[in-house]
Amino acid sequence: MPEREQKVIMHAVMSTRGPFIVCHFCYSQLKDEAKLDPRDRAVSDTVSDEFCVNCYDRNKILIDDLAGSTE
Repeated sequence: MPEREQKVIMHAVMSTRGPFIVCHFCYSQLKDEAKLDPRDRAVSDTVSDEFCVNCYDRNKILIDDLAGSTE
């Protein structure tokens, strides 16, 4: 019998500049702390401060954009 693969659940959280893609743990934490509105929009762009390392890395380009960094 093949091994069951565990599904990785990801969520989209809208910021002012686009969607963050976050894991279920980060999403749950943001919901519990009321940092998302009922439509999963971030109440502040600083929600990225709460991301785990993987979610931070996944969203680094958008986080840098929100911080106003230039290349």
